[in-house]
Amino acid sequence: MTAKLLTDAKRWSARLDVGQSLSGALLTIFLWTHLILVSSILLGGDAMDFVARNMELAFLTENGHGYPWVVTVIAIGIGALAVIHMLSALYRLPLQVKQRLALRNHLQVVQHGDTKLWVWQAVTGVVIMVLLPVHLWLIGSDPISVGAVGSATRIWIDHAWVLYIPLLLAAEIHAAIGAYRVVIKWGLVKNLDQREKLRRLKTIFSLVFISVGMLSLAAFWPHAAG
Repeated sequence: MTAKLLTDAKRWSARLDVGQSLSGALLTIFLWTHLILVSSILLGGDAMDFVARNMELAFLTENGHGYPWVVTVIAIGIGALAVIHMLSALYRLPLQVKQRLALRNHLQVVQHGDTKLWVWQAVTGVVIMVLLPVHLWLIGSDPISVGAVGSATRIWIDHAWVLYIPLLLAAEIHAAIGAYRVVIKWGLVKNLDQREKLRRLKTIFSLVFISVGMLSLAAFWPHAAG
């Protein structure tokens, strides 16, 4: 009986690992793609509106207005995928006080870089868990506002930047660390030199996407002021 329970526990642990890695990879791809599309505001309001309308499948409608509900569907889908990722990751978090104390003592004794990255990923994951539902609600409940003027109004007039800046920082750090850890976890990189290069690449990705995100937020300001 005990052996069967251990076998079942290992099987579920393996399934959760696969679910966490797969959902995390999909969310990372979406996050980076989403940021690239939003950064179209750097080319001007018309470019941003063009991207927004085509996300709403405007090319399938005669009047070119598209279907704003597509944005709502995407928001719901991303929310569901985020819940799957969160639930599959929770069993790894040190939720008990003893576990957190043990982790703290371990970090004080063993200065291991990847363990510190895991801690950063856990902390940013909690931040995302709190802020992402608000962002998805703002977008999903008012999809017609997606565009240069509507987004600028939400960000700067309605003060959503208070939400978006910490969410941007947490999401980009979390995604880059997650991508790095998935590559290492599944044995895609084993050489220590390659691992060090991958760590640097992770940092570069975080800095680049955070910079693009911050510049994009700033680029919305003239459309709000106008």
